[in-house]
Amino acid sequence: MLNRYTTKLNVFLFTFIFLIYLFLGAQLFSSIERPAEQSIINEMFKTRKDFLDKYPCVQENDFESFIVALLDANKHGVDARTNFTTVDNWSFAQSFFFAVTVVTTIGYGHVSPLSDTGRIICIIYAIFGVPMTLLLLSVIVRKLLILLNDTYLWFRRKLSSDRRSESKIRFIHLSLVLLFSLIFLFIIPSIIFTFLEDNWSFIDAFYFCFISLTTIGLGDLVAGDSPTQRNRLFYKVCLTVYLLIGVTIMMLLVAMVSQMPELHLIQYFLSEKEVEHENERISTNETSGLLWLSRSSSSHSYGIHNASSNHPYRRQTNEKNEPNITPEFNSN
Repeated sequence: MLNRYTTKLNVFLFTFIFLIYLFLGAQLFSSIERPAEQSIINEMFKTRKDFLDKYPCVQENDFESFIVALLDANKHGVDARTNFTTVDNWSFAQSFFFAVTVVTTIGYGHVSPLSDTGRIICIIYAIFGVPMTLLLLSVIVRKLLILLNDTYLWFRRKLSSDRRSESKIRFIHLSLVLLFSLIFLFIIPSIIFTFLEDNWSFIDAFYFCFISLTTIGLGDLVAGDSPTQRNRLFYKVCLTVYLLIGVTIMMLLVAMVSQMPELHLIQYFLSEKEVEHENERISTNETSGLLWLSRSSSSHSYGIHNASSNHPYRRQTNEKNEPNITPEFNSN
């Protein structure tokens, strides 16, 4: 354990590095996206001018009002390119998809409540739905961690009986889980979306999968959103199932990585006294916001042998039944 001054310095340095990372990201996105944005602006200006020159009977103010109306409708998920009767953003399948994006905090934003009543209900629905979803997914993740623990123990028996090689076995096991997740959550769905969605490249599809399953949910690309999509009802239901499974697996990966002792970086930001104080609060059943802290880095970490239990993917619980909270994934 580090002393208090060292941990404070580490927190300061990490905060400084994080701010630099944000500034670099801003500069990177600005340098890449600004030329693309300017190109679209120039193209739109030319299209607008050509349209007004072709139809001189259309007044510029009337054309401006029409564009504003179209943009406002598009902001609420109404596509004016086709017959309005073919677009139903609030069918049962679409509403079910919307409910899932709310409780999983993906929140694409391409479809949103139009009425004040709908917005109030959405707030109330999210207040209860988000905690319920996190609780359910956390329980599923805990069950899956137990299953993965069994596979890890099988790996350890097959590959080596030497405790000193456990770190290498942990990384092999984690790498295989990450590889399977990459293939079945990103690569294969991306290929499927490429065939199902019009004008989607593989990069577009992979981008959609990543933005969705990490719950960033920018909403610039949404599968099944085209009014001409065939079997749209069935497609939306399958997409909803994919999102629920995908977010659960992503939470599982976060839990696995966070419990590996080699990647337990939080130890560099907490002093020994702070950890002892927190453990004392937990042992006296006081309310704590840091219940996930392990009491002993040697016996509560992933893959470390414990005489009473062999569960490398979940922190061991002591005789007082220490609470355990599975790390939740970042919301949008």
